[in-house]
Amino acid sequence: MYNKNRAKMKLALKHIRVALFVVLATGFFGNEAMAKNESCIFSIFSKYENYQGVTMLSASKELFKQYKITQFKSIIFENGVKVLPEIRACIEKEKAGAVKMKETVQDGLLMGGYYRLKAETPEMNRYLIFKVKEKKVTLIYVEGSLTPDELVELLK
Repeated sequence: MYNKNRAKMKLALKHIRVALFVVLATGFFGNEAMAKNESCIFSIFSKYENYQGVTMLSASKELFKQYKITQFKSIIFENGVKVLPEIRACIEKEKAGAVKMKETVQDGLLMGGYYRLKAETPEMNRYLIFKVKEKKVTLIYVEGSLTPDELVELLK
């Protein structure tokens, strides 16, 4: 049982590193604070988790207790062109009241962003990360007591 849980943790960490590598490589991590309403983003994860060409990872707090992460969701669309308008509309709703850490806009369209979202307690941090590269669309939600610097350090 121990080896099985350890293998799950290693796999989850590998997915986090791969999913967030794109974000880290483009310098989306900043040092500011943010806020958010999560229902719209979670609907994206629920709606598209079983679609062809979609890779999704969801992990619980038991898996990440030692990393101060209580919730992690990542979804990558290999060809996200059709869902991109829906995702962008969701992000616009979610970032109302949130502090924008970094955003990339090209020709008036949101191409990437990193947001620190409002949480229920001061000890809890919530992060929303979004990136478009050609047809590939990545959306990540991380929640826990880790600071932005700790998140970056964990993913190195």
